[in-house]
Amino acid sequence: MADHHASELPQSPGSITLPIIDDHEYRLITLGNGLRALLVHDATAEKGAAACDVRVGSLSDPDDVPGLAHFTEHMLFYSSHKYPEEDEYSKFIAEHGGHTNAYTAAESTNYHFDCNWDALEPALDRFAQFFISPLISADGVDREANAVDSEHGKNLNSDPWRKLQLWKAVANPAHPFSRFSTGSFDTLITQPKQAGTDPHERVRRFHQEHYSAGLMRLVVVSRHTLDELESLVRDKFAAVPDGGLAPPTFSPDAVAPDQGGLLIRMVPQRDGHSLELQASLGGRARAAGWWGEWPTVAEQQHYRQAPSHYVSHLLGHEGEGSAFALLKARGWATGLVAGEAGTSYSGRSFFMCRIDLTDEGHLARGAGRGSSSVFRWASGLPAGEKRRGCSTTLPADMRFNYRDKQPPYSYASSLSQAMQVYSDADLLLGAYSVPLEYDPDLIRQVVADLTPDKARVLWSSKSLEASSRTLLLRCWWLWQGRCCCMLQLSEWREEAPLPELHLPRPNPYIPKQFGLVEDGAPHPALIHATPMVRLWHKPDPSFKVPKASYVSPEAAVLTQLFAKLLNDYLSEVTYDADLAGLHYGVRATTAGLLLSVYGYSDTLATLAQTVLGKVLGFQVLPDRFQVVKEKAAKDFHNMRYDQPYQYALYCLGVACEERRWHVADYEAALPGLAAQQLEAFYPRLLSRCEAELLAGGNMSAAAATQFAQGLERQLRDRWGLVCSACCTAAVLLPAQRVVRLPRGRPALLAQPGPNPANDNSAVAVSFQVGPDDMRRNALAELVTAIGKRDAFHQLRTVEQLGWVRAWLPAVPAVPAVVGSTAHAAAYLEQRIEAFLPMLAARLADMPAPEFSQHVEELAKSKAERPKRLREAAARDWSEVEQGSLRFDRIDAEVAALRALSQLEVVAFYREHVLEVGSRRKLSVHMEGSRAAEAGAAGSAAPAAEGSGGGATADLAAADAPGEVPAGAGPEGPAVERIGDLAAWKRRQQLYGSLK
Repeated sequence: MADHHASELPQSPGSITLPIIDDHEYRLITLGNGLRALLVHDATAEKGAAACDVRVGSLSDPDDVPGLAHFTEHMLFYSSHKYPEEDEYSKFIAEHGGHTNAYTAAESTNYHFDCNWDALEPALDRFAQFFISPLISADGVDREANAVDSEHGKNLNSDPWRKLQLWKAVANPAHPFSRFSTGSFDTLITQPKQAGTDPHERVRRFHQEHYSAGLMRLVVVSRHTLDELESLVRDKFAAVPDGGLAPPTFSPDAVAPDQGGLLIRMVPQRDGHSLELQASLGGRARAAGWWGEWPTVAEQQHYRQAPSHYVSHLLGHEGEGSAFALLKARGWATGLVAGEAGTSYSGRSFFMCRIDLTDEGHLARGAGRGSSSVFRWASGLPAGEKRRGCSTTLPADMRFNYRDKQPPYSYASSLSQAMQVYSDADLLLGAYSVPLEYDPDLIRQVVADLTPDKARVLWSSKSLEASSRTLLLRCWWLWQGRCCCMLQLSEWREEAPLPELHLPRPNPYIPKQFGLVEDGAPHPALIHATPMVRLWHKPDPSFKVPKASYVSPEAAVLTQLFAKLLNDYLSEVTYDADLAGLHYGVRATTAGLLLSVYGYSDTLATLAQTVLGKVLGFQVLPDRFQVVKEKAAKDFHNMRYDQPYQYALYCLGVACEERRWHVADYEAALPGLAAQQLEAFYPRLLSRCEAELLAGGNMSAAAATQFAQGLERQLRDRWGLVCSACCTAAVLLPAQRVVRLPRGRPALLAQPGPNPANDNSAVAVSFQVGPDDMRRNALAELVTAIGKRDAFHQLRTVEQLGWVRAWLPAVPAVPAVVGSTAHAAAYLEQRIEAFLPMLAARLADMPAPEFSQHVEELAKSKAERPKRLREAAARDWSEVEQGSLRFDRIDAEVAALRALSQLEVVAFYREHVLEVGSRRKLSVHMEGSRAAEAGAAGSAAPAAEGSGGGATADLAAADAPGEVPAGAGPEGPAVERIGDLAAWKRRQQLYGSLK
């Protein structure tokens, strides 16, 4: 890694070190109340964005109200004294093309939003009220506690959340790290009331005691000038009260000295075996993106050395000589990642290494052998050679100078968090984890901490469930995890370093040339076409990065097994490319094999040839086939542990796409597949070769054509005879076609949730509006944009149903997705139906200026330019892949949108969403395990259809799934209940293909 000091890189007027290609202007200011703000001028930004990071998080929760910091975050979105209407802030942001969110971390809470840039001033005024005078009402506290409880309910069946709680449960019980941090109705409302405490008062007091201006870091990004931004910030945020508080600090003893050497057994929900090793690093230091602790070095210096960053690169390497390569060669592992654990905080660092084990690796004393490999790697790492190994990564200054431009929304959020940690000069360097100095002593100290004495090993597998050496562990959500202490320190200490382990070889993919193409083009052009290869080219120097991308699908339906095995073969040879800033993707699609390569154009062709060589020289190795088949089986099985709303959306997609099969079909077919069958299959797969390519970014037409011609030669050399025959017969990519839902005959796919342990129910509804058409697309998007905020307020905030999602499928549609722990799916759909007439009235009665504002805000949002080359390439590629070739789609849809009248929108909504006789509707229900109980408690029966398409609001009947008569459903007797999904699809008409 090159040693580049901050003084060698460009400086802003405020002494912030800048990347070479950064075209932003920056200004740091401090208000009179102590609030620090970073102002960022982006002359090309269509959106304005702001983020405020408050230096208080879950570690500051009081002992008697776990989750209070997170709950306070939720409550600030409700209303303020200046804007008392409930959800007024969120509604304003949505109506002006924006997004808003927040998260609560261990030591900070981050609030952020974006909107169309010309609405930034009123948006900032509303945002500032979070911190000046929020209106925390008593009734709002009770209702929002239900929302937090719904969020908590989703986490109950999430292995990452369960694992986090397990780490907390085996931590030092006297340290706040050990507490439950997200909150539930029980911890936020029930228990405080039982203890004689007013929950409403606790939220108000927490805000008053911790939300001090001096603890806040604000970032505002917009095309406004710096002077305009400074005036806005001083005007809006000067009234934030300052309590004169110092940032809270927390002791480093989250894990006591006697809590090392621990082996923890965890029984997960999902199939699979894994090891996760965590080692506590001693001392106190902040590395760039990593927390490390050493007693002799000042905290503010450590992010420049980033010792944990070096160690994570060396231990996490996947190439020859790495710990992962050794485990993979023995058939024991399918993945290894290393780095700073997400559980770290300013007082303590946890270094983590996770190994995904095969069945063989798990059975072969997985915990001992997997852990041993890591410890033996650490003990055998030559101290003097560590720096040589780091030379395989892209130089730090190059990664920094040519990083992709970030959208204002994420840029503001990440910079506001970084302001809490880094010096002004190193703010951007720290935010993007750029190590600047090499300190072998600090690296040695990190490696020295990776010992059995300090490690805690989490061994996760369903096969551990029957183990007798367990200790039941009760967490806040009453999940019973299993853990045991099984000390093997002497065995792990005595093992010698392995000769197979060594540092990475020199990296051939590190680029040396960074020149940019001069000419650009607004849309891709077809510059090379043969019966075998079609090349679309779009040079685009506007991103000012020496990067480019290829994307090429090859004709034939490819099994996921083929793609997984190909990726398995590529992992070692392409890992160096990833370190050098080049990335590839190989995945199966319904249209063939999709290859994508992205990165620095100087060495991009080398990577593309490597990937293509593996494709054309593919061989089936029986031992790796078995490993990949085993992993595929687990992946298929584990889909049932997705959240119910995710699974409902998945089923909706399967139902609507002709050439898409359900995961249950994959599970049924997989056991009968053998290596010999794949050996016979892949030549037929690759012989049907028609390649379609898109080359974009920093690549000339000549270079792109040269690559396409080279690809064609390789295809002909490898598959020439068969290829020529296929292409002569015009064998093309199989076009993906979409099921045309029947008009006036709603269909319902109702299933129990795939995970019996998950209490949540979900419903996904699609109102299909027809094939690709600019005007139709604009109508569907406008209705969705207007309706989603109202739906969120009515269904989530007022009716407390749970969570509400928005979704747009490939064929234009108006979506609705709702999930809940407390209600059955049929009741959720009834409430969606009851909402539809409300939205119809709103569309019809909306004042003309408000309608025009909605149109303009959506138009501005759609016209926003991609911030990254990959986003631009993906947008163009979707046109090539679908065959529409509407590279001017955004401009055309914006023009169609601005031409719409309010009467057209109302008529469209009535025809395609509201009116029962004319709409095309498909519903998917996923019933949670508590649905019957919720129905017995008083939820309503499915609504019957009426002439206006809406449902009645009668909540008298029960809605247990078993009480829905056969042939009935959310819309009465006319509904078609789908039993055999594949058979139902075969009976439906299809929309025409664009190819």
